[in-house]
Amino acid sequence: MKFIQQTSRYDHKDKARHYQRTYEYRDEAGDTQWNCDVFSSCISAPTVFSPQADGCKAFTMTAKGKFMTATYFLDSADGNRFASITRKGVGFRWKVVAPGDIELIRVVDPASWKEAMVRDVLGGLPDSFAVIENDRFVARIAKEDLVDAAKTKPKNKLGRFLDKVFTSRAMTLRVEDGQRSSVDTRILVAIMTLLQVHDITGAASSG
Repeated sequence: MKFIQQTSRYDHKDKARHYQRTYEYRDEAGDTQWNCDVFSSCISAPTVFSPQADGCKAFTMTAKGKFMTATYFLDSADGNRFASITRKGVGFRWKVVAPGDIELIRVVDPASWKEAMVRDVLGGLPDSFAVIENDRFVARIAKEDLVDAAKTKPKNKLGRFLDKVFTSRAMTLRVEDGQRSSVDTRILVAIMTLLQVHDITGAASSG
C-alpha cells in the first residue's frame, strides 16, 4: 500500500481565519482518497478529513493542549472516538492509542541518538519515520521526490543537480512488501498530517 500527501495553498479569501494549507491523500494510482484544510497547525480548530472515494469515511482530528505537547483526538462522523495521538518527549516520537489506552502503533525517528543529535545541532529535521505495531516494523513514512515519468532520460551532473533542487517532495506512506498492518488507514492519514505540520513549523522556527 502506498499513500502520497499532496500540498496546496489557496487564496485566504476563500478560507476561514488562520487557514494554512490544504492536503490531499492519494493512493498509488493517483486517486484522491481524503482531503483536509489545516488551520493554525491543527491546534485552534478541528481538522476535518473529507472522503473523496468510495469506502473512505469522514473523520475529525481535534487537539487539546499546546502545539508541542498536544493530544490529538480522532472521531468518526457519528462522534465515535476511535484513537488519540500524542507526541512523546522532545523528539519526533508519536504514540497512537485506542480508547482504554490500548496502544495501536508508535511512529519513531529511525535515526540513532548520535545521528539525531548531530542533525538537531545543525538545525535539521527528520525526513523518514518508522511505523511500529506490536513491536514490529510495518510501514515507513518518508519524504519522496515526485518524479515526472517524462524525465527519465539520463542527464549530466548539472541536470541532475537542478532536478534535485527543483523536484517537489511529498510525505509518502509505504507499507513494505510482506508486511501487514491492522491499523485503520485514517490513523495513518492523520499521522502524515501531523508529521508534515510539525516539520513545517519546526523548519520555520529554526530558520
